[in-house]
Amino acid sequence: MADEHLVTGISAENEPQKIEDALCARPAVDCSKVHVITGAPPTAEHDTSILQFLHASEAAQTSDVSHDVIRGDTAIMTEAGGVNVPGISADTRYIGFFAQPHIIDHLADWPIPQDQIQNYNDAIEAGRSVVTYKAEPEEAPQVEQAFKDAGLKNVKTFESTPQ
Repeated sequence: MADEHLVTGISAENEPQKIEDALCARPAVDCSKVHVITGAPPTAEHDTSILQFLHASEAAQTSDVSHDVIRGDTAIMTEAGGVNVPGISADTRYIGFFAQPHIIDHLADWPIPQDQIQNYNDAIEAGRSVVTYKAEPEEAPQVEQAFKDAGLKNVKTFESTPQ
């Protein structure tokens, strides 16, 4: 991954059209680069949106390998201890909704502090959405301001982890 910045914010909305209306008219925001993490169940409106939705609800379907295949009581590996295997073991930096495999994949290279992850989990639990945007370093300040202007709360920017 090249040097990138992850701009994040919390939206009171889960409805694609309302989030699109708030963000997509802003020149600094390329809505094809916006990912929205929501606890809302997937709908046709989510599927057809220019925004990319990551559903954190238990019922959400994902193309990722299920945790249950790798971990759990009847799985290949149990949670009885042992070493973590890179690429197989759960990423312990994320808890709650952010422990979903497709969300971990989306955020894996970002050094997001544990307390911030908990804030995001709390927001999703309360029916809000977490909006993310992978920005080039020079565009991050404008995207951050656009998020604030669109009414997103707790807007923060994280730098990618060097690889």
